[in-house]
Amino acid sequence: MRNLWIILCFLGVHVRAQVNCITTPDQLGPYFVHGAPSIKNDTLQPGIANVARSLELTFYVTYNCDTVDLDTLPSPYTLELWHADASGEYSNVDGNPNDFAYRGNLQLSGKSTVLHTELPGIYPSRPSHIHLKGYLTNAWFTDTITTQLYFKGDSLIQFDVAKDYPERWIELDTTANGFIGSFAFGLSYIVGLDERSANNWYVSPNPAQDFIEINGGTQSTDLLVHSAAGELYLSMSIDGPQRINTANWPRGMYYVRVGGEVQKIILL
Repeated sequence: MRNLWIILCFLGVHVRAQVNCITTPDQLGPYFVHGAPSIKNDTLQPGIANVARSLELTFYVTYNCDTVDLDTLPSPYTLELWHADASGEYSNVDGNPNDFAYRGNLQLSGKSTVLHTELPGIYPSRPSHIHLKGYLTNAWFTDTITTQLYFKGDSLIQFDVAKDYPERWIELDTTANGFIGSFAFGLSYIVGLDERSANNWYVSPNPAQDFIEINGGTQSTDLLVHSAAGELYLSMSIDGPQRINTANWPRGMYYVRVGGEVQKIILL
């Protein structure tokens, strides 16, 4: 497995990020709120009230351990972020103001995107952390990352579930104006990239009419078929070649996911 820190250094970026290639998930948590606004000027509102707690984070997205140029993807990549304020309180919950403080959607672009916010406070007796959901904005068929990021050196990590996820600890450098760090989100797969796993499942024929055949794999895995609108047409486990009757399916485009691979097929 390649070291992501080395990869980003080749890009001319000084960063200490995760070295595993797929970001581990975490619970959504009780404080997610729908409808948070888009983040403007790369700053999570209400902005930096205490310069000593200023936090600058640079985010990357990786696939197969390689940094992805997000401008080449079929859809923008969005992060939904939310965290507690300096006193450890969340907006929009438990009677707190409905002002979406420290909540927002950040659209990533290029090789990296910078976010400015304040270092989250402790809630209650938990290490400082940021909640995130990441996904391709206009593509239902990519994995959604739901996770929590922590900060290396936080004294409460050893007493928390965070101790089991060091790959999600962000190492912070101190500056004259607070803290600076980086994190890379490792995706398990992205539709449209020509990557094949060792399983080498494939779907034929394409275009198809009355049937499709699943061939090539040697290990048990899950098979999912969705329409272009996201409707699930088939869900099953397979451990060898399969012939699927599609004679009665509506004609159009479908996405067939076998294990970690996704192929687009057309029914005529």
